[in-house]
Amino acid sequence: MSTEIKGKELLNCDCEHCHHTAEHSQAFKQLNKEVLDILLFDPKAHNALKGGLNNITVQSLEIQDISPFSVFNEKHVRKAHDAAVQLSRKPKETMLKALKYLRTAYPKSPYIEHLVRLTFARHPETKEASLPPSRQTLPVAYFTQDEIFEGMNGQKQAVDSLLAGPMRSEDGQQGKGKFDKERDLAWWREDIGLLEHNYSWHLNYPYPPNSPRDRQGELFGYMHQQMLARYDFERLAQGYDRVQPYGPGYGWDRPLTEGFNPRMMLCSFRPADMYVVKPDGNPDPRAIHEEMGRHKERLQDGIARGSLYNRDEVKIPIDMNNLGNTILANAGSINKNLYGEINNKGHQVIANLNDPKGKYQISPGPMNWDQTAPRDPVFYRWHKFVDLLFEDHRRNMKPHTKKDIEFPGIEIESFEVELQPEEYHKKNVDKPLDKKNNFYTYSETKEYSVFNVDPQQKVTTKKKDFLDHIPFSYKIALKNKNKADVLVCIRIFLAPETRDESLENWRSMFVELDRFVITVEAGNESEIFDIKQRNNKSSVVNTAQLTVEEIEAGKDNMSHGNCCGWPLNLLIPKGTKHGMKGTLYVLVTDWTKDGVNPQEPMQAGAVSYCGQRGEKSMYPDMRPMGFPFDRQVVDSNDDSIDDVEGLVEQVRNSFKTDVKLNFLGSWAKEENKKKQYEKKKDSGVKKQESVEKK
Repeated sequence: MSTEIKGKELLNCDCEHCHHTAEHSQAFKQLNKEVLDILLFDPKAHNALKGGLNNITVQSLEIQDISPFSVFNEKHVRKAHDAAVQLSRKPKETMLKALKYLRTAYPKSPYIEHLVRLTFARHPETKEASLPPSRQTLPVAYFTQDEIFEGMNGQKQAVDSLLAGPMRSEDGQQGKGKFDKERDLAWWREDIGLLEHNYSWHLNYPYPPNSPRDRQGELFGYMHQQMLARYDFERLAQGYDRVQPYGPGYGWDRPLTEGFNPRMMLCSFRPADMYVVKPDGNPDPRAIHEEMGRHKERLQDGIARGSLYNRDEVKIPIDMNNLGNTILANAGSINKNLYGEINNKGHQVIANLNDPKGKYQISPGPMNWDQTAPRDPVFYRWHKFVDLLFEDHRRNMKPHTKKDIEFPGIEIESFEVELQPEEYHKKNVDKPLDKKNNFYTYSETKEYSVFNVDPQQKVTTKKKDFLDHIPFSYKIALKNKNKADVLVCIRIFLAPETRDESLENWRSMFVELDRFVITVEAGNESEIFDIKQRNNKSSVVNTAQLTVEEIEAGKDNMSHGNCCGWPLNLLIPKGTKHGMKGTLYVLVTDWTKDGVNPQEPMQAGAVSYCGQRGEKSMYPDMRPMGFPFDRQVVDSNDDSIDDVEGLVEQVRNSFKTDVKLNFLGSWAKEENKKKQYEKKKDSGVKKQESVEKK
């Protein structure tokens, strides 16, 4: 019997707005356009502003720009929160006029961009609006000077300095660090979808003064651990070692070897070999680096004991969630005075290495902003340090036993990957592809349309080395020997193959690819059920946002708010030209025991990394995030299971498949191929004419 998941029937949202009438749809389109009008720069409104136009609401609330703004600065986030709360209590028209004024007065401000989106998400009449991707409305936070300049066709005079700032006149290649090996992975760190994911996650999970969302602390740890695992996957494919930690006790007192030049208008560069504190400096117990060192030691001491002290000096048992909230220093922190703001302060310290006291008014580095932080190699070293705190706790947790993972009556017979039958990729491949258990990736040049750069028109900018993959499907064959239908959760992971590392040391390398729920009918001893799931339905991948152009055209796909999630194009790691070996693992568990509300469908979108929409929503899966690789796994005798083969052998509701990750190289688009062909043809003709003349 075959079951193909089309559109994730069991994961689709079934709320009221999914069944809107045509009249409601028209009103929704109009709302989208009203919201879009605020996010786009308006030259007429700017001229009125220069003529002395003011806004009473903005003046009464004393809202001003914050520069440089950072979501890692508690004062900044509190101001944004307070302003958004006040604006969301105003009538819609009043709120829109106030935001229009602010957007016009500060058109390239990350703070105003943050405030506008935060207010739209809170206001009862705009919280369901579709917002365009932030890359389109604040491009200076996503694209380099050179990319924006090239998008303007090199016409400097066409760039309004109010929007884009002064353009560089020197050769843009000088800042690319040709001898810095970290540049080999810049294509991954600078992927626009990756940067948008990090921005959207922090927008959806702010830290003060909101009460933390359901399992926010645990999700913070899991999402960043997955980012690290995916980055390490790419490093191993490149022949590099895994990321090494950088933080208090981990190189904090030594020079930071990685320099970084983002080549952006928003942030400054960082030379190599800079110190957080000079080696010959006099120790200052009030200095931020000294204070963070003490906070780290207190956290490690508490993790080792299994408890942290709250403000009343009462021991609170540690779990992944309250540990994450304490590291995040949100309202769920066990004791912010005692354990500090490790994550946020780390971002600020590294971002301001060039000018720690603000003496010279040098812009902070990329670590200051959530849109730019993942560009910087040190972002991953810092979060490796943070993840070690979580890992200390994971190693103290009670291991998963065979019984915890088993699902009696369910047996997996096979697990395969199959390429989708689309024909388009054949144009770019000069040899047949092995369609079974092979992933194929390629790179190409991607075009992005951006606004708020040229006051009169949109600009098309290009990103080279955009990674993508040939679409594929998972095929799972399993038996249900139970006498009743079962509601199952299928969990799929991918890791680099290893022969040298134990499962305990390698479990942090398993990246989640999908998690979905399906009903399997009761069968007999021999009946096999075939389940098929397409890659673009992944539970880690974001829901596509409507672009500016689509909103202007009146398109409506009900993609609400700020869509959080991993970019589909980076779902599969790049691999190598010769085929990097990987391990694909699937585990089937009982959703009636795992699900918070098992009879209610999960929302579509990136539930695994971002949870479900809504501040009051519950994370739908009661299992630990990353299960079963979130901690050690032991057998019936409490002996550690050393490899995936041993896990599959003992747990029949799981399966392992060896796969290859193949990089096909760069694919030119058809029009570029045509131009190259014509150029080659013209060159041949001219060469022939030259020969004839001779």
